[in-house]
Amino acid sequence: MAAWLRIQAAGVQLMTWFGAACQLHRDWHNDSEGLGQIFSSHLPSYRNLITSYNALAK
Repeated sequence: MAAWLRIQAAGVQLMTWFGAACQLHRDWHNDSEGLGQIFSSHLPSYRNLITSYNALAK
């Protein structure tokens, strides 16, 4: 935690792996399902959201 506080004090903007993945992905039009698979395998609430959306979209 001390290291996080030091780098934040130096001006680094802290973010989660979810935010970093979204920033690195950039173009959601070409591979939204691939990134969605990664998110749903690591975030159960995201999986529930996509499952619910797919059920309503049918």
